[in-house]
Amino acid sequence: MLASPVFLLIQAIVLGLLQGLTEFLPVSSSGHLQGVPYLLGWESGSLTFDVMVHGGTLIAVVAYFREDLWYLATRSVGRGVVEDGEQRRAQRVVLLLAIGTLPAAVIGVTFESTFEAAFASPRVVAGFLYVTALLLTSAELLRRRRAAASLGKPVAELVGAERDIDPGRREDTIGFRDVAVIGLAQALAIFPGVSRSGATIVAGMGLGLSRAAAARFSFLLSIPIVLGATVSRLPDLGTTDPGTLPFGPVEIAAGVIAAAVSGYWAIRFLLRLVQTDDLFGFARYVAVFATLLLAGTFMIG
Repeated sequence: MLASPVFLLIQAIVLGLLQGLTEFLPVSSSGHLQGVPYLLGWESGSLTFDVMVHGGTLIAVVAYFREDLWYLATRSVGRGVVEDGEQRRAQRVVLLLAIGTLPAAVIGVTFESTFEAAFASPRVVAGFLYVTALLLTSAELLRRRRAAASLGKPVAELVGAERDIDPGRREDTIGFRDVAVIGLAQALAIFPGVSRSGATIVAGMGLGLSRAAAARFSFLLSIPIVLGATVSRLPDLGTTDPGTLPFGPVEIAAGVIAAAVSGYWAIRFLLRLVQTDDLFGFARYVAVFATLLLAGTFMIG
């Protein structure tokens, strides 16, 4: 049954959808890509497949932020725009993104294989998923207190009215200290089960950014790290990868398309959601998934 072409195609699409959704929603892509196959009794996908679906999520984020990226590319190196400050602003954003990417890049290159080997246990993954749920909950409780303060009311009197209140700084106020902290938070995603987007959004909110500003910067910051992760694994495509599923060109293409489409939707969905709603729903979901995974380790063995 495992060798069935239809089964392989379905599995490739499911894994691609998971990659796209969980890369950008604050629920941990590593936790789901390890946890879901474990619970379903699936083998891991091939290295080629993993690299390609990461490329699918890169397509999604680049497509969504294409105007922002074009602005940064043309203004940061262009001429004749210094007078109105556009070039300086664009160069500053590029520098901020570079600084924010540095911690995750250094730690990832240095320790990724060590961390993957040391924390591959599904029970450990479940534990880090609980950490993600705790981080999301803590950030929203902090935002709730800020919302109450802005209304001049006790937290207990808000009763959900604070969901659409998003106090905090705008994206254009992000400074070098902010990106250093957010970059370190992004590096925490090396632990399987810690959400990259969740950690960076939480860090931004903790620094006083609004939920919307923290989410948008988190997605922009994902571009260089996802690009780097994809490119760094390209040389390994020619190596032997035993014990993995034999995904062929059709399955790989289906997975990439699924990752790109679901990733684009996830970015759009979250950026709209944070305008009017909180992150408690994601925290509850991650906690439930962690519990299912943890329970599965005792039943599966």
